[in-house]
Amino acid sequence: MGQAALPSGRTTYPDLIRLDGQTQVVLGAGQGIGREAARALSQAGATVVCVDVDSTRRAAVVRETDGIDIGADVTRRDDLRRVAREAKQATGRLDGVIDVVGRALWKPLLETDEDDVASQFQVSFGHAVPVLQELADAFTAGGAVTFVTSLAAHSGAPGAALYGAAKAGLVSLVRSAAVELGPAGVRVNAVSPGYTRTARSRPLPAAELARRVGRVPLRRVGTAADIAAALLYLQSGLAGFITGQVLVVDGGVSTRPTYE
Repeated sequence: MGQAALPSGRTTYPDLIRLDGQTQVVLGAGQGIGREAARALSQAGATVVCVDVDSTRRAAVVRETDGIDIGADVTRRDDLRRVAREAKQATGRLDGVIDVVGRALWKPLLETDEDDVASQFQVSFGHAVPVLQELADAFTAGGAVTFVTSLAAHSGAPGAALYGAAKAGLVSLVRSAAVELGPAGVRVNAVSPGYTRTARSRPLPAAELARRVGRVPLRRVGTAADIAAALLYLQSGLAGFITGQVLVVDGGVSTRPTYE
């Protein structure tokens, strides 16, 4: 179902990005990257299970995608188990998960406390383990899981110590999960966005925004659609032989030298 390339002559490359007949779950579908990812999956033919804690945001994306509405707190294992059960009851199958759930804590390291550590790791990393255990384990016949990490996982930044560490843990989890789940036909990957303007982005003064744009080789900041396009690719058959990888989507920022 779109997860593996077919022999030459039996399909076309545009066919491989189609997700017709598949059921794809988006965790954190209510806004920003999650909402755009749900749109992308729907346009590629998938039935999209839109999962979010906010019923108003969730209802809006369900209308846009003609998707399935499931309210859940993804930090709760029982909720994730229910998502898998209800998704399969509604469509008869489960083929993929995109997980965009995370929360960035911007706080100087020496000012953080135990509650900050626990909260940051639970929301940005800890929930990913039961996502794999409860959702990926329920896939119908192989499938794909793609997590959204962050450029903070690959480099240091003031105030991003806990967030970066949590996302770096997620990167490591992706690689090991890919090895363990690969024999079952499950691919596990991640997308690491650079600065991306969404409704949840930290507001930046005009001068700071201009400075950031000036450091991007493509001379603009990312959009939710940029990230959703990468997520769709990794969920599709075009990426059928790709697993355990992290795709950085940052307009080229990470290719620049640290000191210039």
